[in-house]
Amino acid sequence: MSLTNNRFFVLIIISHLSLVYILIFGSMFQIITSFFIFIFITLFSSTIIYHRFLSHKSWKPPRWYEIFAIILGIFSFTGSPITRTLAHRYHHSYTETNKDPHSPRVHGIFLSYFPMLKNEKLNPILIKDLLHDNLYTFIHKNYLNIILITCCITFIFLGFNWTLSILIAPGALCWFNISLCNILCHWGKNNDPIKQNRILAWITFGEGYHKHHHENPRDPDFGNGNYDPGYAVIKLISKLPN
Repeated sequence: MSLTNNRFFVLIIISHLSLVYILIFGSMFQIITSFFIFIFITLFSSTIIYHRFLSHKSWKPPRWYEIFAIILGIFSFTGSPITRTLAHRYHHSYTETNKDPHSPRVHGIFLSYFPMLKNEKLNPILIKDLLHDNLYTFIHKNYLNIILITCCITFIFLGFNWTLSILIAPGALCWFNISLCNILCHWGKNNDPIKQNRILAWITFGEGYHKHHHENPRDPDFGNGNYDPGYAVIKLISKLPN
C-alpha cells in the first residue's frame, strides 16, 4: 500500500495556508474556535482512538464512541484510519531505520514532516484487522471526498471564513502537533535514546511521553505515573456504556 498521495499533500498545504489566513484575516472568535476544535479533535479522537486504540489496541472504547471518534478524526488531516495506522505500526516495527516512514534521523526534518512525499510502499499485512471492517475501508476509499463534501456544505451555510476556521485550519494544528512531537522526540544521532519531555507531553496531550510509549506500546497510560491528559480521557470514556 502506497503512502504517496499528491492530493493529500495538497490538502495539508491548503490546511496550513488556511491557518495562516485565519490568523491574519479571521476574527478573534474564529481563531479561538479553530484552536478549541484542534484540542477537541486531538484529545477525543487523534490520540486516544487513532493512536492508542487503532495503532496499538491498548484499550477498547465503546463501539458507538469508536465510530464517532473515527469520523471526527477525519478532520485531523492525518490520513485515513487505515493509512495512519499502517504508517504508525511501521514506525514502531522499524523505528529509526529506512523502513520507518517518518524518522527525522533517517529522512530529515522536511520528509519527516511531509512523509507522503517519499515514494514508499508499505505492506498492508500489518493492518489486516482494519481491512475487514467496513467502516475503515469506506472511509479510506472516500477520505478526500468526505472532506470535500463536508467543506462544500459548510461553505453554503456558514461562508468561507467559518469553513476554514471550523474544518480546515484545525487540521493544520493537528498535523503540526503530531509532527512536532515526532521530530523533537526522535531527533538526534542513531544511538541516541528516544526522548521524553513532560512539557511537550502537556502540549501534545500525553504524546510527549514518547520514551515510555516506545518501550511499552500496549500501555494506554503514556505518562507511567505522570499526568497524561489522553489517559484521563480514556478512563472517562471507558466508563460509558457500550
